[in-house]
Amino acid sequence: MTEAPKEAQSDRVSLIRQARQLVSACIMIESADDTSLAAYYRGFFLQLSFSELHPLIVFCLAKKIQDTAFSKQFESVNELNLRSVLGCHTINPEVGCYAYRAVYWLDAELTQDRLFEILERLVGEAQRGYHRLSA
Repeated sequence: MTEAPKEAQSDRVSLIRQARQLVSACIMIESADDTSLAAYYRGFFLQLSFSELHPLIVFCLAKKIQDTAFSKQFESVNELNLRSVLGCHTINPEVGCYAYRAVYWLDAELTQDRLFEILERLVGEAQRGYHRLSA
């Protein structure tokens, strides 16, 4: 037997609200709006966006990158994305920024241990990408 759509949506909203409260309690939040939280985390600007509809958390880690040969960096980004399983790497030459983005589907309440496990994996991948592009 499947849940009624209203019950399922209520469960999704509850999961996202709980996750947002947990993140706010565990990480020093710099700014927030209705759908996202922003902070600095392990040398990166971290933005977490929340979607109650699905329920999803989108993690975006960004960092300023040196103005070097962007055409070579674009090739490196493509190589990174061919090997990345968790998310995608990108650079924005107009603002000189590297970003790594990943989506996490909530299927149960988020715990503090799980939050930091996810963040450590994503930061590790972002650091690898950043170092490759800034070398």
